[in-house]
Amino acid sequence: MIEETATAGNSNVSNHEVVADDLQEPLIPNVNDELRVVDGLPFRECVLIKSLFFLDALGSSAWGRFSAIYYNLHGLNSQHIGIIEGLTTAIPTLSMVLWGFVADQFQSRKKVWLVTNSVSTSIQLALVLPYVYSSFARIMYVSIVAQFFVSSGILDAYTLELLGSENKIFYGRYRLYASLSWGIGSIILGWVTDHYGFEPNFIMFGVLGYLLVIIIAIWVPDITSSSNQSRTNEAYVGEEGESGRMKELALLAIRPKVLVFLLEVIIMGAGVATVERLLFLYLVNDLEASNMLCGLTVGVNVLFELPIFWYASKFMELLGHDGMFLLSMTCFVVRVWGYTLLTPSTKWLILLLEIMHGITFACFWIVMTDISKILVHQTKNQYWGTAIPSSVQMLYSAFGVSLGSLVGGWAMNHYGSTKMYQWAASIVFGTLLFHFTGSMASRMFYSGQSFLPNYRTSDEGEEDENLAPEVHNLETDADSDE
Repeated sequence: MIEETATAGNSNVSNHEVVADDLQEPLIPNVNDELRVVDGLPFRECVLIKSLFFLDALGSSAWGRFSAIYYNLHGLNSQHIGIIEGLTTAIPTLSMVLWGFVADQFQSRKKVWLVTNSVSTSIQLALVLPYVYSSFARIMYVSIVAQFFVSSGILDAYTLELLGSENKIFYGRYRLYASLSWGIGSIILGWVTDHYGFEPNFIMFGVLGYLLVIIIAIWVPDITSSSNQSRTNEAYVGEEGESGRMKELALLAIRPKVLVFLLEVIIMGAGVATVERLLFLYLVNDLEASNMLCGLTVGVNVLFELPIFWYASKFMELLGHDGMFLLSMTCFVVRVWGYTLLTPSTKWLILLLEIMHGITFACFWIVMTDISKILVHQTKNQYWGTAIPSSVQMLYSAFGVSLGSLVGGWAMNHYGSTKMYQWAASIVFGTLLFHFTGSMASRMFYSGQSFLPNYRTSDEGEEDENLAPEVHNLETDADSDE
């Protein structure tokens, strides 16, 4: 919504200006950007956060899925790659939660992000050295150490905090810029890797990584305006004590709906790992594909992620948490089973299958992020604003992906890619049936409640007293700020 620019004392307001205000469009082109609100945030903050997501994912795309290509180029087999990918995603099981706790405990989100990303980027760049890549052990060591400084989830938590409860549905419009840059970067770097080798990937990774650090150091404030909640949190610490806060977090985690949600997050993380960590190996080694085709598969993902992220509120209103989860799992099963039917002569058909990965990821990520915010609101004074999103992403990205990489790499090496992908599709299909059955039972026997945590009620079916009043309104119109 565009804030009113005319003052109440101005009695000479023309009819044209009134109409312009009603249409929420500035009559004068040079209206102060600070007064404009776009996608739930003031214009300048909106541009800043979208730029951060774009640059972060663009730099990550230089490594990301291409890490398997790097390992393959230096003589590692699928089991070695699975071990490295598994270990490098297992380490953040601790580090992501640790940095989330540090950020919440000391109200130092910006400092935590700057330190961890600077150190992690510097260590990762050591992989370009011949001394490092000439040894499997040294590659593994450098990759593991870099993961001790991973603090993913803090940028998402910062964005959700800025948006607040009323505007959090606009999160997808920020996250889509990460998807856009991820797709663009993957396509470009696929072509570059084919023609110039892997070294340009490291250049792009380093330059964009440090550029992102500089931008955040200069333009992102130490705390957000909503971080005044910290005063209330300090009172809460004094009232409840450290053990009381930890007990609250533990009790939240063992609620039946929360346990179901976390289990499915892990399973989907493991399933997605077989694609994101090992698909390029399957394409290059089994289907004789070029790096360019590998990059194009990511670009196709993004084309179908973007509209879902942009119209997240519409999809949420139409399908709900359960429906989006079920759609995500269905697309995963169809896509991954389709991999097993491809041959070198039909390898380009993978682009059609990758359409469904965009739907899988976007639907799942939107729901996972939204439920993380719900869980934050179900804690007293919303104390765990960073730790909970970081922990959920840890279970998905670290624990689930680690499990999928280790088991998937082992299965690919011993039984082949076809068997591995058939098993992955079967496991997620079993989860799909479990969720569908639970969702139907929940609606039939518990007054139409969701099978997953929601804003309306706790697991016991009673109104959750910890929810802020504005959180109950899920009818935010995604187009109201345009």
